[in-house]
Amino acid sequence: MVEVAERYEMTWRRLERWLAELQQPEGGSIALYVKPGHLLDYVESLGVEQMAWLHEIEGLPANLVESETGLVLLWSDERKYVLLPPFPVDLNQSFPAWDTSYLRALLDKKYLLGVVLLRLGGYSVGVFEGDQLLTSKTGTRFVKARHKAGGRSQKRFARRREEQARWLFDKACSVVATQFAAYEERLDYVFLGGDKLTLHAFLKRCEYLQRLGGKTLARVLRVGKPRYEALCSAPSQIWKTRVFVVR
Repeated sequence: MVEVAERYEMTWRRLERWLAELQQPEGGSIALYVKPGHLLDYVESLGVEQMAWLHEIEGLPANLVESETGLVLLWSDERKYVLLPPFPVDLNQSFPAWDTSYLRALLDKKYLLGVVLLRLGGYSVGVFEGDQLLTSKTGTRFVKARHKAGGRSQKRFARRREEQARWLFDKACSVVATQFAAYEERLDYVFLGGDKLTLHAFLKRCEYLQRLGGKTLARVLRVGKPRYEALCSAPSQIWKTRVFVVR
């Protein structure tokens, strides 16, 4: 099994510079573009001349193989890179040498993105075209903190807290439906940010986002307080590509 020796998170601008400085290796090399979940089936179709590389690629760690956005592999005897792009790869194809033109095209596209940031106490919802914010709404709803006392008091407190959380979820879901309405048919992807447990409970209650499940990517954006400033900075997280150097 190959091992990850180094890893980086790169913004699109930093990745552009990295690609511009990338030196083609001496000898044979390939670039592989693989759809999510297609790696093992796809690499088996490679020619016998890549058999040694095939065995190496089959030994990639599961967290890379199972990437929800697929993989871009730049492979040679000398150097090996695995890139997890921010948006799903939509073709299975190999290129001689390290051809990065498709990766550049993938990241040059101005995606239409829905973003929902949520924690107990507040939400911020917006639609971006590329990194331009087209519409947004931010709001707060009070939700009591956890209660450590026991007995009936704790049960009453828990019921009240659950009610307040449901009010927040229903309000946030209504805002999402309103903000997304004019763009819903054209949305490429939806990203969620905040606390994972809170988002899980919210998704179970918000039927509107359930209908957009096929467009919602699983990775969760890191957000402290879901305020307007956090929403505006969301593209800097969304567009990051993870780059792994493997040995």
